[in-house]
Amino acid sequence: MEKRDTFGSRLGFLLATIGFSVGVGTLWRFPYICGEYGGGLFLLTYIFFMIVIGVPLFTAEVSLGMASRRTPVAAYQTLSGKKQWGIVGYFNMLCIILVAGYTIPVYGWIINYIIATPLGTFKGMSSAEVADYFVDMSGNFWLVLGMIAINCVLTALVVRKNLQSGIEKIAKILLPTLAVVMIVIAVMGLFQPGAAEGVKFLFKPDFSKFSGEAVLTALGQTFFSLGIGMAVALVFGSYQKEGELNATKNSMIISCAVIFVAILSGLMIFPMVTALGLEMQAGPGLTFMVMPNVFNAIPGGVVWGTLFYIAFFIAAFSSGIAGWEAIIGFLMDRFSLSRGKALIGTVVLVLAIGIPATLSDSLFNLFDMLTNNVFLTVGSFFMCIFVGWIWGIDKFVATVGIEDKPVLKKIMGFVIRYLAPIVIVVFALSLFGII
Repeated sequence: MEKRDTFGSRLGFLLATIGFSVGVGTLWRFPYICGEYGGGLFLLTYIFFMIVIGVPLFTAEVSLGMASRRTPVAAYQTLSGKKQWGIVGYFNMLCIILVAGYTIPVYGWIINYIIATPLGTFKGMSSAEVADYFVDMSGNFWLVLGMIAINCVLTALVVRKNLQSGIEKIAKILLPTLAVVMIVIAVMGLFQPGAAEGVKFLFKPDFSKFSGEAVLTALGQTFFSLGIGMAVALVFGSYQKEGELNATKNSMIISCAVIFVAILSGLMIFPMVTALGLEMQAGPGLTFMVMPNVFNAIPGGVVWGTLFYIAFFIAAFSSGIAGWEAIIGFLMDRFSLSRGKALIGTVVLVLAIGIPATLSDSLFNLFDMLTNNVFLTVGSFFMCIFVGWIWGIDKFVATVGIEDKPVLKKIMGFVIRYLAPIVIVVFALSLFGII
C-alpha cells in the first residue's frame, strides 16, 4: 500500500469537504423544499438541525478516520477490535459508490447545457420546446454517454494525482469560483422586476405549510447536505495530519458553508423564476426545463445561462471528485492497490452503476431511493451507536480535542448516544409510512 496521503493544510481539508457537501442536490432541492414547507420556519428548523445534529455527527464521522488513519471498513474493525463491525464500513462505501455511479448522467446533462447555452440552442424556444429538448437529450444514450466520458476524464485527471496536488489544489480554485459566480447571478436576479416574490417564497414564514412532515424533511436535508454516512468525511478525516484538533470547529465551518450555499442557491434561482411568472419546481425540471426559459427572457441571457450551468457543473464536479477520492482511498487501503490501479477500479465501479442508471429511469430512481432512504439512515444510525457505545465518547472527545470543554463534551455525547439515534429512527419510520 502506498504511503497515506495527507491534506497539506486545514483550508484544503475544509474546501475539499465543503465541495463534497455542496452538490447539485443542495442547489436544486433545498430552495424548493424551503419554500414549500414554510419558508423562514423551515429554514430555521434546517439551521437548527445542521448545528445540533449535523455538527456532532459529522465530527463523529471525521473522528473515526482521524483515530484509525484508515478507511471505513478497517476503521470500524481497528477501533472496535471486532471484524463484524466492518459491515458498517462496507455499508458506507456501498452508499458512496452508488451515489458516485447513478449521478453521472446528471453530469452529462450539465455538460451538454454548458455547450448548448452559449451556442444559442434555446433562443426562441417555447417552454414546451425546452421541455422536449431535455427529454430528447436525456433519452439520447450515446450523447449522454459522450458527456459522461468527458466528465470521467476530467475527474480522473484530478484524482490520479496525490491528495495535495489533486483534489486539494482544485478545490482551492473551484469553491471560490463557485461562490463568486453564484453571488453574481443572485445579485443580477434580485434586480429583476418582481424578484421580491421569489425572496418571499424562500424566507417568509408560512405556518400553513409548516408541519411534522416539514420537520422531518429538514432533518433529511441535513443528512443529505452533509453526506453523513457516505464515508467521505471518514476518509477525509484519515487524511488529516497527526495532531489536528479542530474537528469540531471544522464541522461547524462546513455546516455554515453548506447553509450559506443552500440559501444562495435559492436567491440565485427563485427571484428570477417568480419575476417571470414561471412554475416553481425542484430537481432536473427546475434546472433543465425552467431555467432556460428564464435566460431566454432576460437581457444577456446567453451569458447568464452559461455562467449558471458552469456554476452547477462546479458544484457537481467538486462533489464528484470527493466521492471518487473516497472510493480510491478505500481501494488503496483495503486491497493494497496503487493509486493508479485504485483509479481504474473506481472507474469500473462508477460506470457499472452509472450506465444502467443512464439507460433506465427506474434504476436511477431506485438508486436515489436506496441511498437517501436506506443507506444514509442505516449508516448514520450505526455510526452513532459505534461512536457512542462501542468505541466510546471518551475516546471520541480525546480524538477531537475537547476533553477540557465539559459542556461541549456533554452535549456531543448526548446527541451522539441518545438524540441522534432516536431522531434517525423516527425519520426512517416516517420514510416508510410507519408513523
